[in-house]
Amino acid sequence: MAQLHKNIGFAGLGQFIYTLLAFALIPFASRYLGEEGFGIYSLATAIGFFVSLFTDLGMSTLLTRESSRRKILAEPLFACFLGIKSALVIVTLALLLVYLQIGGIEKVAFHSIIIFSLSSIISSYAQNAFSVFRAFEKIQYETLGVAVDKLFSVFIGIIFLVMGYDIRIFISSFLIASIIKLLLSFILLEKKFIRIRYSFKFKRAVPLLYASIPFGLSVLLAVCYNYLAILMLSVMTNFKDVGWYSGSYKFLNLTTLIPQVLSAAFLPQLSVCFNNYKKLTELFLKGCQYLFIFSIPMIPVILLMARWIVLTFLGSKFEGSIISLRILVFAAFAQMLNSFFVSLYAAINKQKKILYFQIVGLLFNLTLNVILIPIVSYRGAAIATIVTEWSILLLITIWAARNIFQATPEWKALIYYVLRLVLATTILSIVIVVMQYAQVNNVLIVGCGGMTYVLCLQMLKCVDFLALSRRIFEFIR
Repeated sequence: MAQLHKNIGFAGLGQFIYTLLAFALIPFASRYLGEEGFGIYSLATAIGFFVSLFTDLGMSTLLTRESSRRKILAEPLFACFLGIKSALVIVTLALLLVYLQIGGIEKVAFHSIIIFSLSSIISSYAQNAFSVFRAFEKIQYETLGVAVDKLFSVFIGIIFLVMGYDIRIFISSFLIASIIKLLLSFILLEKKFIRIRYSFKFKRAVPLLYASIPFGLSVLLAVCYNYLAILMLSVMTNFKDVGWYSGSYKFLNLTTLIPQVLSAAFLPQLSVCFNNYKKLTELFLKGCQYLFIFSIPMIPVILLMARWIVLTFLGSKFEGSIISLRILVFAAFAQMLNSFFVSLYAAINKQKKILYFQIVGLLFNLTLNVILIPIVSYRGAAIATIVTEWSILLLITIWAARNIFQATPEWKALIYYVLRLVLATTILSIVIVVMQYAQVNNVLIVGCGGMTYVLCLQMLKCVDFLALSRRIFEFIR
């Protein structure tokens, strides 16, 4: 358990740095790029996301799982995956160019997409190194890589924006940062873990790629609905609507960081006890407790504070993002659980099961977007995402209840824990409403609301902050 807390600490630190710096960039990007420029930037990041996934196809997750079980496999697997990835990069770039030519993308957007895609490819190589760090439960090196990457991309990007350069130069900051991250991660990998080698043997590559594809498709389908909506909005509406939708999505995209932290911390230990379903159940329920601390209060807080959040960070031109933010927060709750479920299924080699559910969700999402986007534009895309995420969560939970979860006292403890969190969230909501009615400054509302929630968690014994402070001190030491 001590190692698990250490994993969570380092993974959480990395994601905290990532989130903080991402928030620092949003106000500059939205104001200097405007709605249409922000829409182009969002389209480039969406396509870059797909490029990153297609050049990885789940190899990073497979590398972490197999190397966690047998450390000796880390070096030969890493060498094989480097070879496979290089082949996938060529195929992905060819498909990307075909898509851009068919889509009739304008010149500025075309260049922006190419630059961000190159950045995503380079980052994908670094992600393989991060997988080895996770397998050896040395997540502090991944944290360092993430921090360096985000520091350079954000600060260089802000400088480019302030100096008045166009969006293409601004997006080049991500390319520069990804190169630095790659060099740093490979140097750490070579010095502290394994020798970096390159190997490509077709007979060995095929079964490895076959085993990794379900992981890649699972990750793709777990979070692609919002990115898919951006692509469909860019085709069916205009870049202004893309900017409004993606503006709200940028905030809720941050909610995926919590399950990412938990998955990074829990996957090695879940993989070790893959044949002990009772232990798996206990570990998973412990992760759900951590997840619910953030996900349960998220809904009322976003609903009550959406206008202030959007106008403060994006500016008055993005008022259209307020309604989509309030809609998408319900999808974010289900998405957080879905993302964490992936680590459980991956640990027991049942990723294909969750993949089937997500394929159904993807088809459902496509249908709803085709119907709703022409009627209510970006609001329809947000509604489609809610229905899709909750449908997938229902299917995933039912199958896990029948085939994975075991009877354990932790179930009863989780129910009581959730009830206490709901009570704390109710008190928090009342405090926010009363302060808003009294027209208190919003910054003060956020501060008082946060303190109220923390105090309620301590009084209701949801979190022992004294014990937590000791763990943080040990973590820092």
